Amino acid sequence: MSWDGTLFDLIVFDLDGVLVDTTACHRHAYDDLWRLAGCAGPAYEVIAGRRTLDVVAEVTAPLSPSHAQVREWVTFKQRRARHYLAEIDIAYPDTLPCLAALAATRMRCALATGASRETTEIVLARLGARERWAAVVTADDVSAGKPSPEVYRVVLTMTACPAERALVVEDSAAGLAAAAGSGAHVVSVRSGLPAASPRFVGAFDDLWAVLAKLGVATL
Repeated sequence: MSWDGTLFDLIVFDLDGVLVDTTACHRHAYDDLWRLAGCAGPAYEVIAGRRTLDVVAEVTAPLSPSHAQVREWVTFKQRRARHYLAEIDIAYPDTLPCLAALAATRMRCALATGASRETTEIVLARLGARERWAAVVTADDVSAGKPSPEVYRVVLTMTACPAERALVVEDSAAGLAAAAGSGAHVVSVRSGLPAASPRFVGAFDDLWAVLAKLGVATL
């Protein structure tokens, strides 16, 4: 599969903001957490795409919490997010048609997300899309979250795909930086965000536009 002459063997998707919109779920969960911890948290847009552990540790640092307390708060936030996930319709209209179109081409696809493994499994189960991935890498599988490129480097290693033959689909600034740092090519969807990297190849309104650029027909 090619893009302006560049051949790709693997497409790697971020999860939240690309395949599903769980913004409301995570915003509500973080709001619940900040009230519990007794601190003022940042706007969700500032922390979107980052690991919960990294965000909680950073925001609550002035409170000097113990490591155990931070972990307790992380667990609380994740449980609240899963509660909201069960109540809100999260899939974008183009997600399942586009994944089906890629499956029909036998293009390898992978997932690299800042969500926990448990949350990722819940979301994929709701989408009915658990079995279609060459690799699924979550926050639980890396030591540093986005904008660290580790999550994408792990995907590339697991799939034995050279970075220059991989295309990453992201939405957040942290995710774009992580993807570009891995050496993969990267596009943004839905957010209109650019990345200051020669590996950034465009911003697109949705997944349909990305697949059209790749020459993949969708129903």
